[in-house]
Amino acid sequence: MTGVTKTIRLAGGSEHSVEDAISTVLGRAAETIADIRRFEVKQLGGTVSESGVPSSYEVTLDITFGVRESVHEGMPG
Repeated sequence: MTGVTKTIRLAGGSEHSVEDAISTVLGRAAETIADIRRFEVKQLGGTVSESGVPSSYEVTLDITFGVRESVHEGMPG
């Protein structure tokens, strides 16, 4: 990894799977953050139905992205 990076922590969830919860958080982050380089699962949890099966999945991620060298870098001309 070259250059300067920043890491933020975001959380989110899904009723379908852990993978879907991760994709949901990363997809939402990608709407406003450019140059996402990696993620790390910091916390994993969820809820359980009365019948004992998982009913929702929650993840907390550290998301690392590159910091631009200048405010104008990557912006259209």
